[in-house]
Amino acid sequence: MKNETPPPTDLPDDPSTDSSTASSAASSPRAPYRQCAPGFFRTRIHVSYDGTDFSGWQRQTKLTSVQGTLEAAISKIYAQPIRVLGASRTDSGVHANQQVAHFDAPRDPSTFDLRYAIQCLTPESIVIKEIFQAPSDFHAIACVTDKIYKYRVVNRRVPSAIRGRFTYWVRYPLNLELLNAASKFLVGKQDFKSFQSSGTIVQTTVRTISEAYWTQVDEDTLEFTIRGDGFLKQMVRNIVGTLVDLNQDELPPERVRELLALGDRRLAGPTAPPQGLFLNRVNYPDFIDNRCRKL
Repeated sequence: MKNETPPPTDLPDDPSTDSSTASSAASSPRAPYRQCAPGFFRTRIHVSYDGTDFSGWQRQTKLTSVQGTLEAAISKIYAQPIRVLGASRTDSGVHANQQVAHFDAPRDPSTFDLRYAIQCLTPESIVIKEIFQAPSDFHAIACVTDKIYKYRVVNRRVPSAIRGRFTYWVRYPLNLELLNAASKFLVGKQDFKSFQSSGTIVQTTVRTISEAYWTQVDEDTLEFTIRGDGFLKQMVRNIVGTLVDLNQDELPPERVRELLALGDRRLAGPTAPPQGLFLNRVNYPDFIDNRCRKL
């Protein structure tokens, strides 16, 4: 039978690669490791999931992960080991409206309903939204231009029994004007070491944030949106925890600028809980998207 062995090992799905490049994977000196193996079909999938019952995106030896669940399903479909690489390693309990991943299929995915086949083998908390046949040099991590995360906060005296899995409950009043004034200091290319949790080695803690703002979604719900070319470990949750803490302590918005300059995680606020965080969208250059054919 053709293609009995899996394709060569791809780039590591390491959060240190979260600092993306807008150039094609083919232009990189590491491109040979990103190319799809001959005889295989590079396949791009868009996935949404409720992360409550998962130990995060990354496969775990003994715990249930989104990546591991998808790999088990796709490997069963093709009757051989298949590795799935996701654009972002979301933490345990974090959700995704649109995670992008790729894998190399040993059989042409356009010849059968692959989306339905994967969906039948995964729980309701994981949904395959779209599938594309991608060019051989597409890489879910390496080709990213930027990512958008959203964080939701229920701001009222009592918690929500219905929205508790998807929001962070803050009982004391939050000042939307203050939060937005403080968030403006996050925009730009700068060192975010003060908002990096320990546990991951990266080449640099400098990231470029193009948007950071809060909106009032409804009477008692606030939403934080942040867009950037890459994010450090728990960076968004650390930012949210710091901004909420700043509000409670009635500190001036300029405190965020001071924290960035100090580069000391111990001086920033607590890490906000995971359930309010969503990977909302992963963006790629148009010339990459235009070469992906929707199945």
